[in-house]
Amino acid sequence: MEETIYLGNGWEDQYGTNISINLEKLEQAIRSGRLEKNSYGDIRLRVGKLKSQNEKSKATHWVAVPKPKNDLPF
Repeated sequence: MEETIYLGNGWEDQYGTNISINLEKLEQAIRSGRLEKNSYGDIRLRVGKLKSQNEKSKATHWVAVPKPKNDLPF
């Protein structure tokens, strides 16, 4: 099972969620093959809600590279 690669954070408000992604981490994930582009040039990211708001940044969500299908338990 591979380590999760976190790319950024998200902040939820009454209008939606703002996402911030570290471009260097994103490019590194693509170069390493952990994150792949499809035939349309799209990438798939996983966004999850934090258990509690980050004290320092006030982030409410995390953004990461999705786990490969063969790493899933079922």
